Amino acid sequence: MKKLLTVLSTMFVCLLVTSPVVADEQVPKRWMIGTELDLVPYAFDGYYLSAVAGYGKWRTRFVRTNITTPGFATQSGFEDNELNVNAYIVDYYFKDGFKGWWIGPGYETWDGKVKEKSSGIKKTYRTDILTLGGGYTFRFNDHFYLNPWAAVHIPIGGDKDIPFATDTFKVRTTPEVSIKMGINF
Repeated sequence: MKKLLTVLSTMFVCLLVTSPVVADEQVPKRWMIGTELDLVPYAFDGYYLSAVAGYGKWRTRFVRTNITTPGFATQSGFEDNELNVNAYIVDYYFKDGFKGWWIGPGYETWDGKVKEKSSGIKKTYRTDILTLGGGYTFRFNDHFYLNPWAAVHIPIGGDKDIPFATDTFKVRTTPEVSIKMGINF
């Protein structure tokens, strides 16, 4: 949690120092490259790495993240569901300049490890995921932005049911909401 507060504080100070320009007064970007910081993995002792590139109204994102899903989001009877995720996503913005509303489908691989509470047995799994998401990008200036978003992750292949001694762990369709902070050039 301390790591999350440090990251948030640093990003907030950067935004305050560099935000004298209002997004609507900016000339829309045609090309962009950058990175984003998603807050959810840091809140649950994980990490988030991304590379972002775009042209016109299209943007691609390559993401690597690690997260241990919180108890409220883990199937009853299981714990310590740790995920390593690789995501490949294409976004479409409805406005020029990589701002405003966007939608984006993607493909993800979830390499997970989960423990059954009653037996203490841990098993690994790999699941292919179709992601459908969207959000709204608030640009503070040419380089910094805030991006609240929501998505649904749908298992489409790989391990969906992982049998244990007394129960079966099921990889289900999962909703997610978060906020990303971004920097681009």
